[in-house]
Amino acid sequence: MLTTGKPALRVLTPLLLVGLLSASATGCALLEGPTPDTPKREAPAEPETAPEFFPEGSAADNLPYFTETMRTYAAGDGPVLGAPLVDSLVAAGFNRDTMQVSFDESKTGLAADNIFVSARFGADCLIGQLVAGDRSFVATVQPAVGPNQDICLIGNTRPLDW
Repeated sequence: MLTTGKPALRVLTPLLLVGLLSASATGCALLEGPTPDTPKREAPAEPETAPEFFPEGSAADNLPYFTETMRTYAAGDGPVLGAPLVDSLVAAGFNRDTMQVSFDESKTGLAADNIFVSARFGADCLIGQLVAGDRSFVATVQPAVGPNQDICLIGNTRPLDW
């Protein structure tokens, strides 16, 4: 029979403490263990011949040229920011009106870890990512999304207003 009052507290308090301590020890054990290795990002191989730009071509046709333009920018000393990256792609011949770019800063004012940029060719997109920390990059072709199949980067993107 369990009674109320101070004798019950004397019995329950040590039991609660044992329970809390064992739960916290179990939580610590879950955090221990091997940490996964982050694979080194391999840059796309340099082409043997300079790729060409095909204004009337597809995204797949222009992936080598887009990749080389991204490589050239990544190898330079330009800032890892959206505007200069877009400007370099426009200077290389890509149509600014079909492009999207991510923001340079988070909503809390922190510098972006990477910049995403895209150029749409019909229903397909050239998408590039430039990493701020090591200036590595990735370029790929992906289908456009959205109700009109005209969106390359999902989420809010920066207006190209400069």
